Amino acid sequence: MICVFDIETVPDIELIKKGIPDTQTIGPIEICEMAMEDQKQKSGSNFLPIYLHRIISIASVIVDEYGHFIKVGNFGKINFDEGSFDVDLIEKNLIADFLKFFNKSQPKLVSFNGRGFDLPVIMLRAMRYNLCANAYYEQDNPAFNKSKWENYRQRFSERFHTDLLDSLGHFGMARSLKLNDISLMLGMPGKYDMSGDEVYRIYYDEKINKLDSLTKIDEYCQSDVLNTYWLYLKYELLKGEINLEDYLNILDEFCNKIPQNQGYSEVFTHAIKKELENAR
Repeated sequence: MICVFDIETVPDIELIKKGIPDTQTIGPIEICEMAMEDQKQKSGSNFLPIYLHRIISIASVIVDEYGHFIKVGNFGKINFDEGSFDVDLIEKNLIADFLKFFNKSQPKLVSFNGRGFDLPVIMLRAMRYNLCANAYYEQDNPAFNKSKWENYRQRFSERFHTDLLDSLGHFGMARSLKLNDISLMLGMPGKYDMSGDEVYRIYYDEKINKLDSLTKIDEYCQSDVLNTYWLYLKYELLKGEINLEDYLNILDEFCNKIPQNQGYSEVFTHAIKKELENAR
């Protein structure tokens, strides 16, 4: 089994507030932007340190060992009332659900910058809630063919985790690669509707119902993992792990199984059909 995964995060304003006096009259979006501007002054980039990121969505595409699409969805779906919205409970549930699946199934992971961002954030936030990620850290488990040299944390092996940013960027030798840019170059949808920079504004917008904002962000996160999954198929074709006929058949199956009730449905269907037409 293969799990193509991605997370979406927002600045953790409760942590940020501890370093900013008199925040009662400041809105959450303004707090985020103050923190990012402060970070830009310090480092030249407004990207906050990973400990200041709160996880609000974890999406995945589950595929079989040959790359055939099974399903796409989100971890940790729970019901809540707007008046009793508990950000810590929701985050804990997201991470716990992902780690429960991960520890039990121990799938091969596929990501784009998962080593540099997604997994470090997941593990830090898991510590906050006293959660266990034993499958990620163990190095000696013959039942899953793990060894000192073959495990989830081994950077230069793709057996347990293929981080496409590492693989396509030659492990840091080629810089400035972004999923959206690569996707568009390859004829994939990319970030067709919104970008990661907009997530915190949607999440903290007090005019938008919180359930509606999370639903939109979950959908966006799904579109990211669908792009990553398609990129992974192209990478497998490039390496010779699958041939062109395999790739096109898998892509055709993928097209037929894409959920039809999502904002990305038509965009992906159109792009896949175009790819199939051009390649045959």
